[in-house]
Amino acid sequence: MARSLFLFIITAITVLVNPIALSAANEVAVTGLNPAGMVETVPLPEPEPEPVQESVYEFASSSASAEAYVAAYEPVYVAPVVQNYTVGAYIGSVGEFNSVANNLSYSYIYKYNKMIYGHNSAGLLGSLAYRYVGETITITEGGVTNNYVVSAIAMYAKTADGFLEGDKHLMTSIANTALGHDVALLTCAGTSYGNGDASHRLVVYADRV
Repeated sequence: MARSLFLFIITAITVLVNPIALSAANEVAVTGLNPAGMVETVPLPEPEPEPVQESVYEFASSSASAEAYVAAYEPVYVAPVVQNYTVGAYIGSVGEFNSVANNLSYSYIYKYNKMIYGHNSAGLLGSLAYRYVGETITITEGGVTNNYVVSAIAMYAKTADGFLEGDKHLMTSIANTALGHDVALLTCAGTSYGNGDASHRLVVYADRV
């Protein structure tokens, strides 16, 4: 009984000393102990709302200079540059193809039947790695330029036997038929061996439009 009376008195004093009524929902911060040994608390301030960021475009649209702003800053569509590949050397026979296969020049792009091929340096066929299906490219032969659309892209491993994917006929098929397409552009890809060769061949198949 005496303990209950003591707690009642302490509670009453606390309310009188701190007239702010606190509920369970209030966030409070402990400020310290007063001389009477009672915990003093104060409500924490309500968090300030985040400022609403008005977009520059909305601001401009509500101003007198909206039309001038839109004309000056709206994105302008720029057509992508069409990549051109220029054939610089023609191979006329299987024997010639085989004789230069491991000693290609870094000066020009070759063509044998339906296959255009060469090193993957920047000025030759290096940009084949960035082609995508549906893209338009141009191929120049003998000063005449024609448009082609990329129809398919393939990567073939050059296996230990020297063939593509272990198939001794695959390279011949690509060169002679482009596997049903109008042209096949081929270059090295994958891991470079440092001698002008690499672990894979990237082939971009394209059709004239």
